[in-house]
This record gives sequence, structure tokens and C-alpha cells, in this order.
Amino acid sequence: MMNKLKEESGYTLIIALLLIVLFLGMSAVFIQASLSHAKQEQTVDQGNLAVTAAEMGVEKYSKEAEKAFARTYALINAEAQVRKALLEAQVKKYPAHIVLNANCTKAIYPVMQEWINCNITEYDKELRGKFLNEMKNQLAISNMAEEQVSDTLSHKLSSISLQPVLAANNTVELELKVEGKKAMVNQGSLTNPSEVKIKSLSTKLKFPEVPFFDQSAASEIEVKWGQPLTDVTNFFPQLAGKPLSKCPEVSGIAKNMPPCEFVGKITSTYLEALKKAGVDSSFYIKVNDFPTNMNNFNAYGIPIFSAGGTITTNPNINSMDNLTIYYKGVLDFQNTNKLTNKNFIVAEIITFGNNQNIVGDNTLINIGNTAKDQFDAKMVTINSGSKLCINMDGVSLPTTKANLFTNIDQSDSNGQSGSDLAVKGSGKIHLYSNTAIPTVDSTKVKVVYFNDATKFLESCGVSINYNVEGVEKFGLPLLISDLKWNLDMEVDYQQ
Repeated sequence: MMNKLKEESGYTLIIALLLIVLFLGMSAVFIQASLSHAKQEQTVDQGNLAVTAAEMGVEKYSKEAEKAFARTYALINAEAQVRKALLEAQVKKYPAHIVLNANCTKAIYPVMQEWINCNITEYDKELRGKFLNEMKNQLAISNMAEEQVSDTLSHKLSSISLQPVLAANNTVELELKVEGKKAMVNQGSLTNPSEVKIKSLSTKLKFPEVPFFDQSAASEIEVKWGQPLTDVTNFFPQLAGKPLSKCPEVSGIAKNMPPCEFVGKITSTYLEALKKAGVDSSFYIKVNDFPTNMNNFNAYGIPIFSAGGTITTNPNINSMDNLTIYYKGVLDFQNTNKLTNKNFIVAEIITFGNNQNIVGDNTLINIGNTAKDQFDAKMVTINSGSKLCINMDGVSLPTTKANLFTNIDQSDSNGQSGSDLAVKGSGKIHLYSNTAIPTVDSTKVKVVYFNDATKFLESCGVSINYNVEGVEKFGLPLLISDLKWNLDMEVDYQQ
């Protein structure tokens, strides 16, 4: 019995040892799994901290980009103020303004408001380009050095790129790439990390478009062009300096259309269409080409201005009616008669062929010029219903006719006059000179003298306010001095 018990106790010892070994093995497995899991968790935590560092960098560099955007806008906006001041100064000089941009010449844009709009468009393109270049300069000097945010965390701006303005949504797109780092340090040493965990984040910042001029709001500039008339010869330069747009086709004629320039040879049909449309009293048409023969030409009373053209010599106005023309040049009338009615002709110089009889509600005005071209008359009679006006200070006389203006025949006797210049019936001759002694009562005489330029022209039927000077208003877009925006940010964590 004793021997049996001794044998059983030996088996018990072996089983106990086996169980101890089994428990120890299982414990080792469990310990190893726990250590591995802890290491994985530590790695994830380190990665998350690296992402956190990168996010801190994204926030920091995004704010710096916003500040760079604001600084750049303020800088370029100051240039926009200079551009607008230059443009406004030229608008005030209208119509003697000069070209500011090669694409906005007065020839291409004769209408002042269109010229202004062209310059604003060119300025806007130029300023937007300068904005992008300056924004790149501002970003280039951004601090891209690694920044320590704690003992083990840091971030760094690894790259930055600025895209041109996107046409689809008028935005400026800025892409930033930021690295976040988490250092896994050795025990007791912060300077020699055993491992560095790096995470990169990419973010896109979308800024709004960068306009400098507010096209929806404009400041109004009132420009007075011309000047009070002190010299009769200043009359034409005022008209000649005013730019005009091209006249429309007949189908495009409108009652309220502004003065325009006709392209091609003027026709009676076009002038009739203007008359039927009822264009207002401020309208006139600039014409550069006339029919060779003006016989039987009806101008329908539409005011015409010409700075030269095909009727510079020998026009035949036989049977011409309702012509209202302001002609900056010399007209040499060869043939007029009593069938020529209701014409109002203003020219620098109007001379006449032999034996002209002006009758039938016609007004002929010699403005003169600074060159004092020659005025001549050969047996010319200003008869009932007509008027001849001459600026004596702006013309010269043939040497053989030095007394042409002092020997005017004012009798109503029948037969041919003995003077080269005569006035009969209700006809009138108005003469201007700044040294003349003005006529006191013009109703009692046929030859009337003036020494006031305005009164002289008005007595001849010229409206000074309309023809010599005027006031126009133009709109300039306001500057956008303070650009407000909501920053749009997209962050890519898939890196």
C-alpha cells in the first residue's frame, strides 16, 4: 500500500509540472499579443498626432495665405486708384482727351462712354495680371521652414502653388501641401528620436474673383466741352473736335438717337428717313461725301456737319432745298437762282460766281478762318427773304476790291447794280468785326454791323449753346476698396 502511494505521487508531480509549463506558454502568448496590440495602438496614436500636427499647419498657412491675399489686393487696389485718376483726368479733357491704352483709341471708340468702358476693361485685365504676380511674390516669401509646435510635434509647408483665375467660377485657387511630424523619442533623449511619423495633408483654398471696378455702380462726371465764343473763327473747332459714332442703317434710325457720322455718300433718302423719324433738335449728322451735283437735292432740314469733302469747289445748288449745313471749308457757289429755297449754309468761306441772285429764305454765313482765306463776290445780290453774314475779321479781300464791304448797294432800283455786292428788298447783310461800331437799330437798315461774336451769330440764326459748347455726363465705375470674401477650403486626407 505504501509503495502504491509513492508511485502515484510521482505521476502527480509530472502532471503539475506539465500544467505549469502549459500555463507559462499560454501566458507568454497572451503577453506577446498584448505587447503587439499596444505597439499597434501606439503607432496609430503617433500617426493621429502627426495628422493633428499637419492640420495645425494647414490652419496656420491658410491664415497666412488669407493675409497675403488681403495685402496683395490692397497693394494693387492702390494702383487701380491711380489708373482711375488718370482716366478721370482725360474724361474731363473731352473731346481733347488722349489715348491711354493702345486698344482704346479715339478712332476705334469715338463715343466717349464706350472709350471709357474700353479703358476700364483694359485696366481690369492689367490689374488682375499684376494681382496674380504679386500674390506669387507674397507666397514665395512665406515661411516654409519646419515649425515646432511641441517637444514631439512639428509641421512644415512642403509645397505651394497658385492657379490662374478659373473662368468657370471666377475663383483664384491656391493649393498647399503640409507635412505633420510626430517624433517617437528614446527614453531620456528628446534630441535623438528613435522614429519620426510623417503625415501629409493637401488643401485647396478658393478665393473669390479679384475685381477692382464695380461695374454696377458709377460716379457721374459732368464735362463741359467748348468755351464761350469770343472769336467767330472758334466756331468750327468746337464741332470738329467732338467724336461721333457711326450712323445706323435706315432700319435702325430712332427718334432719340444721338448725333452720328454717316459713312459713304449722303443721300436725300437717308435724310428724309431722319426727318420722318422725328429726331430731336440736338441731332446733327456728320457727312464726308456729297453728291457731285447738288441740283434738286432736298436735305429735309436735317443739320449736316462736314469737315471737308467732295463739295469743296464749284457746287451747283440750283433748285436745292432745305439744306442746313455747317461746312468747315471753302464753298464756291457758281449757280444759284430763285428756285433755291430754305437753305441754311455755314462755311468758313462762301464765295460766289458772277451774277448771283440769292432769294427765297436762304441764309449764308461766312465764319472765316485764322488763315483769312479770300472772300469774293461778283455782282451778287442778296434779295428779299435771304441773308448774308460775314465775319470780316476772318476773311481777306482781293486787292482790287478792298472797298467791297463799304460800297454795298442798298438801293431798290431796278436794273443791274453798280456794286459787286448789293442787298435789295427785305434782304439783309450782317457784318462782324471786333472793331466795328454796332448798328443801333437793325430794323431800319439792310446792312447791320456787330462787334459781339455771340450776338452776330445769333442774329444769323446760329444757336450758340447747341453748336459751340455743351455739357455731357459720363459714368466711371466705382473702385472696390474693401473686398470681402468667404474662404472655401478643401482638405485631402487620403495621403
